[in-house]
Amino acid sequence: MKVTKTTFKKYESGRLKGFARVVFDDSFAIVTRVIQSKNGLIVALPDHVNKEGRRSLVAFPLTRELRQEIVESVIKAYKEAE
Repeated sequence: MKVTKTTFKKYESGRLKGFARVVFDDSFAIVTRVIQSKNGLIVALPDHVNKEGRRSLVAFPLTRELRQEIVESVIKAYKEAE
């Protein structure tokens, strides 16, 4: 599975910088968030908050390589949107 397209939409609100849509193999997409932290930018994968307020991921890569590819493509799209 490879990232085939990444688009970024700015949405400045506090630490939230915006949202990125990541498309895989031109057939599956997820929406991530870009958040500013003390140590730089964070790419937050789709998650769900349960009744107790705990977050759990609903879509996530199973390999380190795919996670890195997602992060790199989202950060690149973010920088190009500036």
